[in-house]
Amino acid sequence: MAQPTTATLVAVLANPPLTDGKRTLGRVALAGELLGFAEVKVVNLFSMPSQATGAISELGATAEGWLTARPSLDVALAGADAVLLAYGATSPSGSARTHFREQVEWLHSRLDEWAVPGWQVGDGPRHPSRWQRWTSREHPDVPFAEAVRRSLVPKLPQMSRL
Repeated sequence: MAQPTTATLVAVLANPPLTDGKRTLGRVALAGELLGFAEVKVVNLFSMPSQATGAISELGATAEGWLTARPSLDVALAGADAVLLAYGATSPSGSARTHFREQVEWLHSRLDEWAVPGWQVGDGPRHPSRWQRWTSREHPDVPFAEAVRRSLVPKLPQMSRL
């Protein structure tokens, strides 16, 4: 799994938190370390901050917050040696669902275009706040860091989207 020690992993999360996001950032750093990356950067699929990703259903009802995120995503992806897809496995509801799916499709088309390899935890782009739930089911009685290491899987270009 290890990449060259000078490589940069870009983690694509859902949206900025209203808190310091320490736990999420710590888990993203853990994934970067386990994969052998020297640097980890974070970028968001949606630009508007919220307390929880569930708020994206309301905040993301228009295209504004999605389109505003694209320049930052482009800049981050341009400098990425690989990407950790960690924006969450559940689509928002209402009209935000359409914008979310369009944004995910746009993201994957950019990754395919640039041939940037991707990683995820388990069978989807689950958010780091959900990794404990996944790893405890899939790797019971295994320490968290080891369970995450076992759960990090490559996400190949042109694989199925959400």
